[in-house]
Amino acid sequence: MTAAFATWQPRYAEHGVATFPVDGKKPGVTGYLRLGMDASRQLAIRFADADAFGYALGTRSRISVLDVDTKDENVLADAMAVHGPTPIVVRSGSGHWQAWYRHNGERRRIRPDPSRPIDVLGSGFVVAPPSRGARGQYQFVQGTLDDLDRLPVMRTRETPPAAPVAVSDPCSDLILGKRNDTLWRMAMRAAPHVDDLNGLLDWCQTRNSEAPIPLGDDEVSRIAASAWKYESEGRNWIGTGRRLIVPHVLVETLAMDDPHAFALLLYLRKTHWGRDDFVLAKGTAEALGWTLRRFKEARDRLIEVRQIRCIHRGGKGPSDPPIYGWAKGCDFAPQ
Repeated sequence: MTAAFATWQPRYAEHGVATFPVDGKKPGVTGYLRLGMDASRQLAIRFADADAFGYALGTRSRISVLDVDTKDENVLADAMAVHGPTPIVVRSGSGHWQAWYRHNGERRRIRPDPSRPIDVLGSGFVVAPPSRGARGQYQFVQGTLDDLDRLPVMRTRETPPAAPVAVSDPCSDLILGKRNDTLWRMAMRAAPHVDDLNGLLDWCQTRNSEAPIPLGDDEVSRIAASAWKYESEGRNWIGTGRRLIVPHVLVETLAMDDPHAFALLLYLRKTHWGRDDFVLAKGTAEALGWTLRRFKEARDRLIEVRQIRCIHRGGKGPSDPPIYGWAKGCDFAPQ
């Protein structure tokens, strides 16, 4: 028996919709938002056993989706009363609803009305029927693919004009010539708090839509994909705060042989990196909660292994503290 993706790829293609395999609720390939019909056909051969698939929303498929995140049919009916009827309604494997419309420039807006479990999806992707997922099968409960050519445009809900964005708002930087970099850094900070790439894309699209001059959907997708790559590879240091890179040789020698010296070195790197010299007196011992003897032993070991050097011994009173600096060749730094 042929799996769903291989069977339905040509049927969607007949209506100009390029599909791709989905694993769980995640795309099974990269570059899925820019996928063409030829690539989609090749994927159907390559992933012949895929039972779930999706397609990119927006200008490529000419489809936008009203995503109703509840099993309650009354919520779906109320939503369609606001946004207009459509011939195609889909029920997901979990029993939630999709209403399909002709794309008319809608952006991806997650919970535009916080009181309703409804998303307006004008970009990103959706899982398509008859995909089979862990919770069940996606189904057309109204309409078929033949109705794609007569989809209506989604009516927009009347909303009050957005208030001007203050300069202090992070989104305001999106109009100051730093849109890409600002949204990317915002995405990096958000990445640890979402479940997957699609969740991060939702977040990025929402933030982007709040800006007075939003970026294009393709650019937002690239930014989300880049930030998620850093997050999934464990390289997202923006989203988790600053950190220290420690050479393996220090872990293998100093950390195992003298953990107090290693701890002192990390503390000094965090506190004084970038300075030519710094005070290293008994106040440091107090800050670390150490005895003076433990502190001095750790300090002397760092001198011995050529991580720090004494520049001035001090000792002529409170106004003459010991001054130290980094030894030549030290090469690990905060990021």
